[in-house]
Amino acid sequence: MVSLELRDQAEFVDSILEEEIDRQVAEIMEATENEKEQTREFAVTAPTWNFSMPFAGVRYYCYD
Repeated sequence: MVSLELRDQAEFVDSILEEEIDRQVAEIMEATENEKEQTREFAVTAPTWNFSMPFAGVRYYCYD
């Protein structure tokens, strides 16, 4: 009788632990998604040299 009672308690504890793990995994996944969205919003482009040639042999340079 004691072993049956302990088995029920062990199954109850296992179900609680599974729910807690599922909740924590969901939080981690949500945080990861939020981080990806924030990273996309603040993407920095490196400045580069550009030039245009309005006439043959004439170049206008600019640094963006």
